[in-house]
Amino acid sequence: MSKELTIKNSYDIAQPVQMVSMSKVLKKHIVEQKLYTTIVGKNYAHVEGWQFAGGLMGLYPRIAGVENLSNDKEIKWKADVEIVRMKDDKVISKGFALCSNKESKKKGFDEYAILSMAQTRAIGKAYRNVIGWVMKLAGYEATPNEEMVKMGEEIKNQPIPKAPVKTETPKIEAECGECGNPITKAEAEFSKKIFKKQLCRDCQALRKKK
Repeated sequence: MSKELTIKNSYDIAQPVQMVSMSKVLKKHIVEQKLYTTIVGKNYAHVEGWQFAGGLMGLYPRIAGVENLSNDKEIKWKADVEIVRMKDDKVISKGFALCSNKESKKKGFDEYAILSMAQTRAIGKAYRNVIGWVMKLAGYEATPNEEMVKMGEEIKNQPIPKAPVKTETPKIEAECGECGNPITKAEAEFSKKIFKKQLCRDCQALRKKK
């Protein structure tokens, strides 16, 4: 028989016990609705998951303003967001974010989509500033997925470092009959055939000059 999770009308962020209970509800919702993405082995909740968490605590996002930073070569928007407590309309957190069509996955996007993503990122960042630790309780990273997408791409695109090539050091199996320097067995056998004596390469060269 499955155990149902009880959802309170509102969870109090100042009550750790309530936050532990809420984190279970949050995790269940994010998993069931598939509101997370795995990047480099770590799970990041989508902004909808952060909004759900905020809603459980009576916190909602409010767009405080947007700014067009575009120029002839780039579409770029900045968004500012406030997290407001419903019961008294008090601002308890703020966040801002940027979005540009210069980003690898935003090339070709219309301007409205760039603006929309700037707002989405700002919402996630504003929530993160106040409830990032609650998301960690639920088993997710304290950074919204929308902030991590570009970083994840950069990590995936990094070249895999090649393993260093191992070079074997020749074994010292004899010594030069004239200077006493160590030589390999192959060098010793070669010099015996040519010079009738174990010689290093330098001494062999000197013999050839004589």
